[in-house]
Amino acid sequence: MNYSHAIAARMQLDDYARVVPTIYGAHDKNRSLWDVWCHTLHHGAAVAERIRKGVAADKLSTEIADFALWLFTAVHRLSGRPGKRKTQDETPVEALVRIASSCSDLVWHRYPGVCHLCYARRIKGSEAALRGAGLLAPCDCSAHGPDCRDKNTKRMDSEDLLRFSEANRSLKPKTIDDWQSMFATIFGENIRQLSSTDIGLHFLEELGEVSDALVRMYSFTKKDFRSGEPNWRQARLEGQIADVFSWLYALVQKLNDVKPITLSGIIWRRYGSDSLQSFRCPICAKPVCSCPLIFVPATRPTQEWLDKFQTRRVKKLAKRTRKHS
Repeated sequence: MNYSHAIAARMQLDDYARVVPTIYGAHDKNRSLWDVWCHTLHHGAAVAERIRKGVAADKLSTEIADFALWLFTAVHRLSGRPGKRKTQDETPVEALVRIASSCSDLVWHRYPGVCHLCYARRIKGSEAALRGAGLLAPCDCSAHGPDCRDKNTKRMDSEDLLRFSEANRSLKPKTIDDWQSMFATIFGENIRQLSSTDIGLHFLEELGEVSDALVRMYSFTKKDFRSGEPNWRQARLEGQIADVFSWLYALVQKLNDVKPITLSGIIWRRYGSDSLQSFRCPICAKPVCSCPLIFVPATRPTQEWLDKFQTRRVKKLAKRTRKHS
């Protein structure tokens, strides 16, 4: 398929989760889930660093694009049936950490045209009440206190939200930029009131929540290790990933308030090529990344790494000894 900026703007989130492996799949097969998520966190932290340093918007956008690609990589890696390995090298623990929904579905299940916290507060089990408040009504959480619901109440509310999202599936945004428009409608006023630093901190907070949700997929207390609990843990993981997307869009919208920009535009500028009519690696400039990456022990023996590590260490120790002799 030939791609362009215009086509990239019409692609669904699921399309991005599928296109990234066509660029980096050969390398990513040598990465563990934790490798992928650590890279995602690294670029998330780099986004926050650039916000803190007040760098130019184009440099921030580059890091946003890198983060987005790793986030799509993580979603792709997490998809699958729990307990079934996706590769021979995947560990039994990694095979337990799975999401059940597609990228666009997990975001829609959390934000079906409404802030999920507003939904819980407004609906109280009645779809008619929410419709009266208006689908795509702006979030008004700032006018209310903190979310004090207990775990059981949150779970019941999430079931209501899931039913509502399925009933209104036809209204789910169709493209990556339609999602930006939806989030801008719901959270636009909140975003305008927040500083870029505030958004960056919320963004990092949600990344930490995803990290916790990943771990909770396979670690339990004795009390919680019961029938049905993994389903709730999986739903929580999907919800936290959706929250990351919401704050990613908040960051893009904050930039958009200064100069018109879209997430598709940010990604295409970094990873798209008009001449190739393709997505491509920005480093080697090829549609299928051919950067000379080495993965130990997948592509090089562990002993070779150990030899290099020890040789370097011996040289440093020898140099220090000469200085002190």
